[in-house]
Amino acid sequence: MHFLNTVILPLTFVAVASASFSGTPQRRAAFTKQNGIDAQKKNEQFKSLTADSPCTDGEEACINGSFAQCVDKKFQLTPCSGGTQCVVLPLVKSAGTSITCDTVADAGTRVADTGVKGGLDGRSLLERATAPPACAAKAKRTPVEPLTIAKRIAQSDLPAVAESWQKLCLASGGDITTGDPCVKLAGQDGISSLLANADACAQQDNADAMVTFAKSAGVKNKSALIANAIAYRKHPRNALNINGVVPSTLFCEKAPKNAELKGVVNAQLSGVNPGLFGSPATGVVAFGASGTCPFGKKADVKTCTCN
Repeated sequence: MHFLNTVILPLTFVAVASASFSGTPQRRAAFTKQNGIDAQKKNEQFKSLTADSPCTDGEEACINGSFAQCVDKKFQLTPCSGGTQCVVLPLVKSAGTSITCDTVADAGTRVADTGVKGGLDGRSLLERATAPPACAAKAKRTPVEPLTIAKRIAQSDLPAVAESWQKLCLASGGDITTGDPCVKLAGQDGISSLLANADACAQQDNADAMVTFAKSAGVKNKSALIANAIAYRKHPRNALNINGVVPSTLFCEKAPKNAELKGVVNAQLSGVNPGLFGSPATGVVAFGASGTCPFGKKADVKTCTCN
């Protein structure tokens, strides 16, 4: 696919443009609302893309919160800086849209300021999602101050998580050239898979790749690498505040490739809502929907547990 009228803007432009929207209401240009609609459509379309999706050289998109550009018919992903994600925004002074890194809150405001409704992707992120009573009761028993939740949206230990794998990988004695596993499985795919907007199975896929590398020829520290992969798989993913709600992150609904990862799932951050799951990329669903329990388990909405 190829989207027209798309340009890349530096984040500094986003900040300036956003500020212009926060003042007194201004008369909208004829193209303004259409820009908002087009941005919503592209944000929705990009949800279906993965790093392995076919592409045309020069094509640009957002994939799992990272900026993606097609080079040699394959998407190359560049993570956004802390607290931001790749989004499609409406242009302000002319017809069209832009792809850039921005905060979810600012991006949502810019889209809404065009006069459209439904958030970044054209639909409410909390559409009719209501936590089961049992889950709501659990949430009430474990209140968390808003400031605490805000701190936990972006986890500060992600660079250390990536570095721990990279050090073990570099000392492994295995083939660290093909596919660049020490960097790709750490600071690239490793961190991007732990972001709130990542695909629910991206973290497991990355952990599987780690274990597979650990089992490859020449590796001298197999046990340490596998232990690191398991710890990585258990790590919580970031959670974002969506309209005043911090939902739990969805679970992967497929079995891992390696037996070492069977039954190993990502933890949930303390303070997330146990009855609502999702992200800005997926929307929010109530406990009991697909992905609200780990693979192989069923949700019991009466007790808000997975069995």
